Amino acid sequence: MGLPSPSVSAYPTPGSVYTDLLTFAFNGPVRYDKGRPIFIDAENPERALTAGRLRALVRALIAGLRAAGVQKGDCVVVHLGNNVVYSALFYGIVGSGGVYMGVNPGSQPHELDHIFQLAEPKLIITSGDSLPTVAKVAEARGISPSQIRVFDDLAVACLDRYLVSSPFSYAAESAALPQRGSFLSFAELLHHGERDWIRFNDEQTAKATPAALFTTSGTGGLPKAAVISHYAMVSQHLSIQYDVPYEVTRLISLPMFHLFGALWSHIFPIRYGQPLYVMPRFHLEQFVTAIHRYRITETYMVPAMVQAVNRCSLPLEHLLVSLRYIGIAGAAIDAVSMRRCQERLHRDANISQLWGMTEVGVAFQMRYGEHDAASVGRRTPGYEVKLLDGYGNEIHVENEPGELYVRGPGVLTGYRKGPEAKDQDGWVRTGDIMSVRDGKYYLVGRAKELIKVRGWQVAPAEIEAVLLQHPGIAAVAVIGVTQEDGITEVPRAFVVRNMGLAGRRLTADEVYMFARKRLASYKALDGGVIFVEDIPLTASGKIQRYKLTQMNSYRDIMTSLLSRCQTPQVCN
Repeated sequence: MGLPSPSVSAYPTPGSVYTDLLTFAFNGPVRYDKGRPIFIDAENPERALTAGRLRALVRALIAGLRAAGVQKGDCVVVHLGNNVVYSALFYGIVGSGGVYMGVNPGSQPHELDHIFQLAEPKLIITSGDSLPTVAKVAEARGISPSQIRVFDDLAVACLDRYLVSSPFSYAAESAALPQRGSFLSFAELLHHGERDWIRFNDEQTAKATPAALFTTSGTGGLPKAAVISHYAMVSQHLSIQYDVPYEVTRLISLPMFHLFGALWSHIFPIRYGQPLYVMPRFHLEQFVTAIHRYRITETYMVPAMVQAVNRCSLPLEHLLVSLRYIGIAGAAIDAVSMRRCQERLHRDANISQLWGMTEVGVAFQMRYGEHDAASVGRRTPGYEVKLLDGYGNEIHVENEPGELYVRGPGVLTGYRKGPEAKDQDGWVRTGDIMSVRDGKYYLVGRAKELIKVRGWQVAPAEIEAVLLQHPGIAAVAVIGVTQEDGITEVPRAFVVRNMGLAGRRLTADEVYMFARKRLASYKALDGGVIFVEDIPLTASGKIQRYKLTQMNSYRDIMTSLLSRCQTPQVCN
């Protein structure tokens, strides 16, 4: 369906490269100064890696991981946040023959236990602050302390020798390394010399060899682990790479352990020499300052970040003048919010949506130079897509919504210890409802999140988009709740008030009427309006509606108990 995908210059096409991931990344088509910093700490730009030092660090990590017993197919869990050497860790694990798995450093113990159960890690890399939690969960899983490496001050000192601010050293001396009880420092991995990565160049091996496990967003509960092969990762990259008329310097504050952040972090800097400034997390003022200071031309954001920019009182027209492209994904966003953000950018800048998921990579992309705030873009090269109606029939009519199915070389191999991820023909069912017009795709909502109101299907994202236009609302999430008859479902809104005057005075009636005047009657918030401190989000910015449902159930139980306690014979 849709128009043919745009040209991607003279670069290889998705699905046509069968080499290992490291050879693909390090032996790119572009000549550039290998002594120029390409991975740079946005908070301290003296902490930076050049292509040459990155290669040396990766080779040292490969030697260290092999010495630690990591063999082909073994999983290594990285329980760290963004840092300037994160991509080196990724490449070191993959290059040793291992399988990388990144984990949110803010994971709760039950989430970590689930991850360790899926991964069966040969090695875990974690920070000193997180060590007590990781060690406790690991012990319960039968994981030995010898399988944990601590990213401590000594590790930072050893890694500093690879950065441009320090004289280069291979850090190969075998000095005694301090331990935290039974746990070795991560620095131990850097004391085994260097070793080259495992190479291959054939289709069967490229498709069969896993490079990484990326966790799904977990909007409906605990995440699954998507197995992504070398072939798929290379294909995903080739689908999103295209020539632009500006010099690319990126800023990343998205979590690098998530596929959305990883797609723009690992390959582009080393393959093309495009500098990447790394922030540990998104903080609006620091984010804006970094864009201005380093003359960033390209960055990627989730909708919550866009809303923060739209509320910002700083002179963004001046501070963001260098930006030329902002890619938005991770969750649904409304066209009004996109246009508001666009108005604060340079006239030559684009803020554009793209659509992807952990299981498939980026299947739709609105590229630089094309404008449509409501669309998630055109189909990217290498992917096949189809829309099916509720009866399993393919839709060929424009503007007719249907559930999206995706197939192509960038899709996952499968879920680790999970359900089947693809049907027998290789199609991945996404759960997203889309429509298409003139070759551009539009996200309607999630199939499982649609609220059935008296036979009408209501997309929570549509109501959320309307409510976010109210100046007193900072964030909102909508779910369906069942009325007392046990049959009828109606929308209920969870609202975070804006800190300004309009937000402090905001009432539930005002929220209800604001939506009622702008939406069809069956989309009214007849389930009520509840004010909350924050909306639970995944690392990629998606609303965790199952947590809202849990909160809602707890609230209903407490309301029922309180109402019963108003009856004396019940409470006595």
